Amino acid sequence: MKRIVLLLCVLLVTGCGKKYPETVNIDLQMADQPAAVYASSTASLRGHDAREHPEVVVFRINEEPAVKISNIRSPHIVITERIADGLREQGLLFEKNAPVTILLELNQLLVTITKPKLLYNSEAVSQVTLKVTNRGTTLTRKYNRQASRESASRPKTHHIEDMLNEQLSNIANQILADEELREMIRQ
Repeated sequence: MKRIVLLLCVLLVTGCGKKYPETVNIDLQMADQPAAVYASSTASLRGHDAREHPEVVVFRINEEPAVKISNIRSPHIVITERIADGLREQGLLFEKNAPVTILLELNQLLVTITKPKLLYNSEAVSQVTLKVTNRGTTLTRKYNRQASRESASRPKTHHIEDMLNEQLSNIANQILADEELREMIRQ
């Protein structure tokens, strides 16, 4: 009888552990793009993940081991595809051996969730570098975003995704609207 009670207690205690999401899903929201920005211009586009670690969310709660969570798909691929879609809407054609090369480098993308006292603190940092090279001339842009939020309860997955999506959507829309980058590509 004691064994059954002990087994039930163990099952109840382990079953009540904190549940963390297994993955998150970044889904950038892009503004509508003007057509015919790039009349007959061609480029090649490549994305690169320069981060040291693949996770996009880390829970560091008190003395517990850190819980690391990755995105469903590689974030640099998601960002590169969304920017490529926007550039296509603007009329840019993609060719492997085009004279214009665009390199999108994901340097940092992480939400760190801590609980230093009573409130949970979510700190989001995004950093992207875009390099456009056209026949030997190079233009480099760096995009940095930071945000923090506090909450009484542990942030839900969709709140974490919203922080990442807001930052990355802002960066992608800024890239697509940059007149100097457009001129560099059209030269």
